[in-house]
Amino acid sequence: MAKRYTVGKKETLKQIAREQMGDQTLANVLADYNGIVGKRQLVAGEVVEIPSKKDLAPSRAARPRAAAWPAVPRGLQEVLQTFGNLYDYVRDDGSVDPRWESENMVLVPLPFALPLDWDPAKSVTRVRCHKLLAPLYQEVFGQIVAQNLKSTLKTYGGAYQYRAKRNGAKPSTHSWGIAIDFNVRTNAMGTSGDMDPRLVALMERFGFVWGGRWAGRGKDPMHFQYCTGY
Repeated sequence: MAKRYTVGKKETLKQIAREQMGDQTLANVLADYNGIVGKRQLVAGEVVEIPSKKDLAPSRAARPRAAAWPAVPRGLQEVLQTFGNLYDYVRDDGSVDPRWESENMVLVPLPFALPLDWDPAKSVTRVRCHKLLAPLYQEVFGQIVAQNLKSTLKTYGGAYQYRAKRNGAKPSTHSWGIAIDFNVRTNAMGTSGDMDPRLVALMERFGFVWGGRWAGRGKDPMHFQYCTGY
């Protein structure tokens, strides 16, 4: 699983890839995993994530025949190619142009109401995600009902939200509307949590990566994302 590495003075991605991954030609892979685009130079003291081979492995999930949603992207460049170049919409002050959401996100109706994690007295009946994944979300929630897994979802923690990853600086996969969080209060980052393995198996079957399989402080059992290698 990915480990955190603090960049030394004048260190480059090639040097880090050679020393930490055993191959300097993986510098582009390292940049991709950390959301580093263009020719940005590393800064001493900056923390980057060193991915393991498992982190970089493509999804083994079998897509249903003639699936109405895209294959699971691998790495930042495939995320950008599949779901759009978020960086083109980031403004000088670090905020995102509202056009990013209006052009790419849609609301998907749920077959049942889910209590909001931040206010359980209220419920959500729709989730906001990337428009290309709307059919996938409908299928997933339909299967949750069909397989009697509704009780495994205690609360809804969010889907689309433009923000950085909680334990780093790179954009979260939530920023593309390709991630969703459940049962936040009992699945805090860095813990094993209590996510029902039946729900995990269903989500992984549809190509989602479960953050509960990550390691250390980055372990994130509330989190499911539709991409690998990032």
